[in-house]
Amino acid sequence: MDEPDGGHEHRVTRRRLLQLGALAAGAGGLVVPGVILSGLGTGAGARAHAHGRVAPAGSPAPAAISSASSTGGAATSPDTAAPASRPPAGPPPATGRRVQPRSTSRPPSARATPTWVHTWNDPISRLDDFIARSPATEIPRNAIMLTIDDGPHPVWTPKYLRLLAHYHVQATFSVIGSQVLQYPQLVKAAVSEGHHIANHTFVHPLNLPQLGPARIRRELHDTNDAVVSASGFRPRQFRAPGGVWGPDVFAEICRQQMMPLGWDIDPRDWALPGIAHIRSAMLAARPHDIILCHDGGGNRSETYAALTTVIPALLARGWRFVTLPAPQSW
Repeated sequence: MDEPDGGHEHRVTRRRLLQLGALAAGAGGLVVPGVILSGLGTGAGARAHAHGRVAPAGSPAPAAISSASSTGGAATSPDTAAPASRPPAGPPPATGRRVQPRSTSRPPSARATPTWVHTWNDPISRLDDFIARSPATEIPRNAIMLTIDDGPHPVWTPKYLRLLAHYHVQATFSVIGSQVLQYPQLVKAAVSEGHHIANHTFVHPLNLPQLGPARIRRELHDTNDAVVSASGFRPRQFRAPGGVWGPDVFAEICRQQMMPLGWDIDPRDWALPGIAHIRSAMLAARPHDIILCHDGGGNRSETYAALTTVIPALLARGWRFVTLPAPQSW
């Protein structure tokens, strides 16, 4: 008498399970999920899924059975077996793809040191001097640079900021550290409006090169600290008081990763020569010149009055006011 379909399936399934058991023992601990086969021997619902275990009719089926331990031990009892751990949520890992090693490069914010960070022997008097040290930097042919020294000043710096904002012009303020400590809000305002800040020492000593490396270092370091505390901006340019440079000064600005900022248009506004003289000197500028003027150190009404006509006149020539690069992320 032929055996019912269910019995045939039973034998096939058991044979298949024996094969799987042998494979599991060799693999060392394969976890095989169980299935409940209702109506075993009747042919209805009696197919075992792949890797399933057939339970005798009427007996409960375990959720999972460990076929053997990694040391070759006997299979765990169904009553004591722990449920199989579920796979992690999310899509299954892609197969057939090579796993790339984790990058060891620096994050994007940690940029490479600029090419101009090296030993300097002369200050940047024109924008061409900077381009010679950093050829990859793009500076327009019609560019000009406005620098404003000796501030911040409680009266004149706010006036300058309003004038620059009116014409949408950006400048570089060369600040004195002791002044920054007194008026930090003005430095913060200048930075927030897109202007750059240069280091102009802490107390403006005109004999800076003769003060020795330790004092030079302190003059620059304390000023940078004051600017950063006031505005978060880290100065990348340094201007020596009176334009007096020396080997120790150049060595220190290199150590502190700054560039020496000079000028080639000097109206000598600090001497109060009159509005007409200041205006004439500034209007003699050519593209790529660096203009020097002051917002601190005394009464700057003449300089302010001259700038109210000089700035729109230079803009009318089609010139653009620029600042030198001042990376903040390295």
